[in-house]
Amino acid sequence: MIHRLDPGDAAIVAAMRAVPNPGKGVPIGIEARGQYDAVIGSVLARDEVKYKDGSCGGIAGLWVLPADWRPDEVVIHLHGGWFNFGSAAGYGHLVGHIAARAKARTFIPDYRLAPEHPFPAAPEDVLACYRGLSELGVRKIALTGDSAGGNLALGLAARFARDAPGANTMLVGAAVFSPRY
Repeated sequence: MIHRLDPGDAAIVAAMRAVPNPGKGVPIGIEARGQYDAVIGSVLARDEVKYKDGSCGGIAGLWVLPADWRPDEVVIHLHGGWFNFGSAAGYGHLVGHIAARAKARTFIPDYRLAPEHPFPAAPEDVLACYRGLSELGVRKIALTGDSAGGNLALGLAARFARDAPGANTMLVGAAVFSPRY
């Protein structure tokens, strides 16, 4: 059975259909990074969330600060993009929703991307970020990630379980969305 589109949803569907239009004809490769960020960045922002450029463990990125975050808890969100697309800025609004629901400040590292920076650059960067939070006195860290970022989050969680970096830091969980290799 096919149900017709509700007239109230027509504007949303039209907006969704328009999102990929600027990317038509753009070569696939690092030239498409801007288009990838534009699609991901089209998520609506939350009014109560603030954004601040920063770094952690020597890795540049974006702090996402909900109104009621707790000082000793941080979520690290590792963005997707097949290990060669995506950026902290492009994922800011999406991660704003995660940070607001978790009531935790969140850091999105701009880990090094391939092909300019081949493996193991990205895993090294996210480990440096994690260790940097431990050095800042953060006690509870959760990991989130999508696609390639989900892969990085699971790898970091496994490494934490093995090495336990930061004696006073606890990995409290990981939530990944469609982790990719």
